[in-house]
Amino acid sequence: METSFAQTASDYYLPMCIGNQTVLYANGSCESGWTGRDFTYTYLKTDTIGGVTYFVEEGREYLYCDQGTSVFAKRWLREDVNGNILLKKILIEESDSLIFPTELIILSNNFFTAGYSINQIVMTGYTVTDSVISTNATFGNFSNCIQVREIDIEDTITGIEDIYYANGIGRVGSNRLFSISSSHISNFGTAYITACDPIIDTLDPVNTVDTCLGPDIDYYVTNIQVDTILNTVTVTWVFQDSTITNQFIATYPYQNMGNNMISITLQCSKASTTYYKPIHISTSALSINETDQLSSINIYPNPASDNLTINIERTGNDALTLNLYNAWGALVKTEDIKQNQQQLNISDLSNGIYLVEIKCKDWTEKQKLIIQR
Repeated sequence: METSFAQTASDYYLPMCIGNQTVLYANGSCESGWTGRDFTYTYLKTDTIGGVTYFVEEGREYLYCDQGTSVFAKRWLREDVNGNILLKKILIEESDSLIFPTELIILSNNFFTAGYSINQIVMTGYTVTDSVISTNATFGNFSNCIQVREIDIEDTITGIEDIYYANGIGRVGSNRLFSISSSHISNFGTAYITACDPIIDTLDPVNTVDTCLGPDIDYYVTNIQVDTILNTVTVTWVFQDSTITNQFIATYPYQNMGNNMISITLQCSKASTTYYKPIHISTSALSINETDQLSSINIYPNPASDNLTINIERTGNDALTLNLYNAWGALVKTEDIKQNQQQLNISDLSNGIYLVEIKCKDWTEKQKLIIQR
């Protein structure tokens, strides 16, 4: 009988800390019924149901071919004392909410044995069967994965998907075998795992700002500046949808170097939403006390299509290099650039989210870029 060597199921699930995130991607065609997209699974916050604390995991997809982004599910999860991963509540596409009288099992210690199977009732007429196909499966660059086949049954079979879990990371890929219209393979892109480092300035009312954005937004943090004397970090939050871009500068205190979590609350009329991002605080970052050392770099338009304008308002004759990375961290373009304004042709790159890195021997600045046609 095939048995894994993990101690608990939680060893094979994304560690439950706010901000931890896994990114998967699936290829597709703009002309076909299935459009390529990125999937992110992120712990947004904790919530209490019936006196029990759960981590809220958001599943969001970023569609290629200018089709926007949306939340496809939020799940209220917890790890029990035995290391099993349990589900109490699910919100599907921001509309259909279900709270289960008895928690459903997402990943169990019983999943360490190939051939194990469990049937669970999601709602009347809707059953999910999870069967362990293997405990030493290979998916992409990952070996010794737990492979779980999930079958959705609503009177008839409506979905079949193999999900692969790797030790220390969690979900690293999936293969949707059915339904035919949305069959695809999701590959591992990257994971951000803090090992539960401290959260800084979460839900700070000082950072509540008024804004109204559309439903499909992208947000990121740039211009991270560290003051190692006052122990503060200042960042620029950028929020974008298809028509407008808003930027907010926020300053946070911190106590620990390394990985930290920051948040900002955006309020529109009576509704508000808190957004989280992980950042890395390092003594190698530029101090905001050293204003004469800071560069001023503008990259536009953003989103961009075929050409990108780079304007560097900085004195000096330092040799500069521009590196462009895709959403999975792969270097897709590198150029030697000058201090003044210039253009970069990006017509050979596909739609998506990229990281622009401009560096010389003394400093590095990174900004996020969206290519959208």
